[in-house]
Amino acid sequence: MYELASTASAVTKVKTEQDHRQRIKHSLDKAEKYSSRKLHKHAAEMALLSRAVDHLSPMPHTWLDAPCGVGRATILLAHRGLDVTGVDLGEGALHVAQQAVARQGLNARVEKADLLDLPYSDQQFDGLLCFRLIHHLPTPQHRREIIDELCRVTHDTVLISYLSPWSPTSAKRALRYRLTGCKSVQNITPLTELKKHFSANGFTLIKDLAQLPLVHSLHLAVFKRLNK
Repeated sequence: MYELASTASAVTKVKTEQDHRQRIKHSLDKAEKYSSRKLHKHAAEMALLSRAVDHLSPMPHTWLDAPCGVGRATILLAHRGLDVTGVDLGEGALHVAQQAVARQGLNARVEKADLLDLPYSDQQFDGLLCFRLIHHLPTPQHRREIIDELCRVTHDTVLISYLSPWSPTSAKRALRYRLTGCKSVQNITPLTELKKHFSANGFTLIKDLAQLPLVHSLHLAVFKRLNK
């Protein structure tokens, strides 16, 4: 029985890792295309992040941006004078992020790391940002494994984006799935689920932000560690 359970656990872990890596930008071409995406969308997302950071008091000083992608949020946090480390698995994304950080003369570090096995000690960072990742993970189990590891390395604050079920875009995707069987690659996540995962790691929700609630599906939730 134990051997069967262990085998099932190993299969689940492998599947989690495969899903986690589906959107990694290994090629330089793919990373460069992403970095030149629509400017108004980039500006709106960075404005949402800035709003979340502005709510923090006291401000966490050391940050992990995981995953950092092409470095958009890493750069935003570094410009605020924060000590930032960005991590990603995609070679192309890492190259673009490192080049962008260097061009702007910032001291942020950009390193290769897997979010399921981060090479950092427990509670090493004051704050952590996980932006535009969770909606790529298809099940609560996938999301929980990532969140557990993010919480492990964070002492105080986690900012995490997710796609809310309560938006016109999410409703249209759900209707399309029911009518055609065509499932979106972007997965919605109820805030209640995130609260459950974070609570299991000793964190509580203090703020949930969106560009416009009930209009935009992209939200940014702010969690704080209890009993530090």
